[in-house]
Amino acid sequence: MVRSLLQLNQTVKPIVSRLSQSLPFSGRSILIATLLATTLITGAKALGGLQRFELFIYDSLVRLKRDEGQDPRLIVVGIKETDIQKYGHPLSDGEVAEVLQIIQRYNPKVVGLDIYRKTEHPPGLADLQTQLSANNLIAITNVGTDPSVGEVPPPDSVPWERVGFNDFSIDPDGVVRRGLLFVSATDRPFYSFALRSALAYLPQSDTLFKYDEDALYINGQPIPRLDAKSGGYEYADDRGYQMLMRFRSRAAAAEVISVEDVMQGNFEPAQFNGKIVLIGSVAPSLKDEFFTPYSASRDNQFKMAGVVVHAQIISQLLDIAEGRTAQYIFLPPSGELLWLFAWTGLASFLTWKIRRPEILLLAGIALPLGLFGMGWMALSEFIWLPIFEPLIGILGAGTLVIVQKSIYRTTYDSLTDLPGREVFLLQIQRALNSQKANPVVVAFLDIDRFQIINKSLGHFAGDRVLIEIAKRLRKMLGEYGQVARVGGDEFAILFHNISQAEVKAFLDDMRSKLSSPMMLGNHRLSISASVGLAIAQANYGQTPEELLRDAHTAMYRAKALKEAQFQVFSNDMREEAVARLDLESDLIKALEDKEFSLFYQPIIHLETGKVSGFEALIRWNQEERGLISPNDFIPVVEETGMIIPLGAWIIKTACQQIQAWHEEFPELSLKMNVNLSRRQFDQLDLVPQIKSILQQLNLPGHYLQLEITESMIMRDVEAAHKLMLELKALGMQLAIDDFGTGYSSLSYLHRFPTDTLKIDRSFVSSMENSVEDHDIVETIISLGQKLSMKLVAEGIDSLEQLKLLKIAGCHYGQGYLFSRPLSAEQATEFIEQSLSSPIAFESVSTGSDF
Repeated sequence: MVRSLLQLNQTVKPIVSRLSQSLPFSGRSILIATLLATTLITGAKALGGLQRFELFIYDSLVRLKRDEGQDPRLIVVGIKETDIQKYGHPLSDGEVAEVLQIIQRYNPKVVGLDIYRKTEHPPGLADLQTQLSANNLIAITNVGTDPSVGEVPPPDSVPWERVGFNDFSIDPDGVVRRGLLFVSATDRPFYSFALRSALAYLPQSDTLFKYDEDALYINGQPIPRLDAKSGGYEYADDRGYQMLMRFRSRAAAAEVISVEDVMQGNFEPAQFNGKIVLIGSVAPSLKDEFFTPYSASRDNQFKMAGVVVHAQIISQLLDIAEGRTAQYIFLPPSGELLWLFAWTGLASFLTWKIRRPEILLLAGIALPLGLFGMGWMALSEFIWLPIFEPLIGILGAGTLVIVQKSIYRTTYDSLTDLPGREVFLLQIQRALNSQKANPVVVAFLDIDRFQIINKSLGHFAGDRVLIEIAKRLRKMLGEYGQVARVGGDEFAILFHNISQAEVKAFLDDMRSKLSSPMMLGNHRLSISASVGLAIAQANYGQTPEELLRDAHTAMYRAKALKEAQFQVFSNDMREEAVARLDLESDLIKALEDKEFSLFYQPIIHLETGKVSGFEALIRWNQEERGLISPNDFIPVVEETGMIIPLGAWIIKTACQQIQAWHEEFPELSLKMNVNLSRRQFDQLDLVPQIKSILQQLNLPGHYLQLEITESMIMRDVEAAHKLMLELKALGMQLAIDDFGTGYSSLSYLHRFPTDTLKIDRSFVSSMENSVEDHDIVETIISLGQKLSMKLVAEGIDSLEQLKLLKIAGCHYGQGYLFSRPLSAEQATEFIEQSLSSPIAFESVSTGSDF
């Protein structure tokens, strides 16, 4: 086996070497994947690792074949469970003799006794010996290959010429797929029970049965010997003359009647006349049953009785003798190799050529289905084609090509034919190593408003724009530099030993030429780009990655300032980028180390001065930075997606706290307000998540009020309305936060199932001194009252503001006039104090309200 693999490698290696020099990358990729997959699978097969899978697929395809029905040339007299109950087990010699006598009365061509009768079972031995002497009777013997049975000689009165051995070839998985037909021994030949029965049925002649080293011949029809590697086999026991069985039917290859039917005459004479009559056990309790390809579930329901298996083999032998197609054909080793090579080659070719993932997925499904379809059709025509080998060949070759395509795509862009990021970084490194008088300059370009082109005109139009830009950049640069595509709509340029003044002149010229209109169908487009420049600093020791990163950072600064501009990277930009990265790192650590905490700002009923609830506010007390404003870290948490786990923690912690307060102060109907972020509002599992928290804590939903901004709602009105209804179904209340600062779409406000409007602090803080803000606050309050909504004013810092809000009819308020945000312990003390004495509306010292 090892020698064959080495020979295969020596044969393939020079071919691959010659072809790789003449083929393009795609051709080399296809060839390498095909040869490598074929070689590995051939090696795995040589090691015997694929047989069990091939046999499993073979069984599955056999179960899909159409049954051919019962063979009219055979009938089985089966010892059933009812026979055992009536006559006992084993049948006495007299009972067996009586069955044989009745059958022989109707002139059967052959009677096959698939019952061991060496041991005497009185009474009736003399009658049985008389029946066993019939010339058309075939007896059975066991030569001792089955250790559970041992050797069982045939009856003494039956000559060897009418004796067949009972020996099925059972595969390692316990399934009978092969029939052992004949063994040529030195002293005498051994015929199987099925072969003896079939030969006795056929017209006798000198050419009825012959054999040589390669095959048996019945009526001149060859039955080639099954070898160890035929079909899907890799290490089958191929001793003797074996044949792959053709199962005529999944149930019974012949009609089955019971012993009781025979004894009581419940049959027609034509059922025996001129036929092969097999007598044997079909009762499950006698355990003379075998697993077959139909035994998918490996339970008794799908076992086949031994006498029925013999009937399957006899029927197959008779069909072969009569010249019908009934034996399987197998590919030679070279044919199997070619079959495998063809499928792996086809998979490699399609994987490389197909670019769209959905079409590649369809092809990945269609190829195995086509393979199974061909295998099934071939098996229906008695050709066993290996299926598992080409199946894993398809998967293996496809995977290898995908890997090579991925490597190719990281080094070269297939759309624009420009180098990719990795190649561009190598070019920068070479430029740094050979740096001369002029510094190394890297430009990073991002196409402005490219997403609008994609969304409005489609991705095909976007691809055409990218191709055109690549052509223009390549043409403009010439020998001045190298251009690469480093992202979706991002390009990078490495300038070759030119001054910064020349770079600036080039960028001005580039801006003019890029903006030259291009036609896309009926649309004329003018393209602009934001550009960031990074200049290698002398003695700074910058790496290619750092230069490209710095140019990218400068590009974002240019895009933020104004489109179609360029910015040169400065150390300030680097410091800002590093500070942002440090903040993200600290936030991740804060989540892991539980550095966040919740503070609670009281919400006061303005008429009674009583506490009605709290708003939960996040706090981060970082070990080195100290207390960090939410305004500094919340945008980063939102952008990075960390708001999802953090938001879940906030909701759960706030719910736990309000539950604790309800247990401590049951006389108060406190509510907890929690702010929802935009990312949370778009979270697919938000409702199940909150529902799970409420159920875990056994907390009624009406104790929780979620605060949502107008801008979050107006991005997708229908989706927002559906989500709000689902949240309301949990019993929660909803508040529109910072009302008046967003869309303030009155046409939609009445449609939303909201309970509360929160007036933004920007209006409240200036309503004493601004008639306009005072009027806005009164308008919002009037609107809320007409919509039967609760009104909460944020940021109340003075008694004058409180007075004006009460006059206007505002219901609730929060702010420094009442209390700063408090820790859980401080908030508990605040509740206790409010119960003992009313809240004094006195101003407190102001500070950063976060």
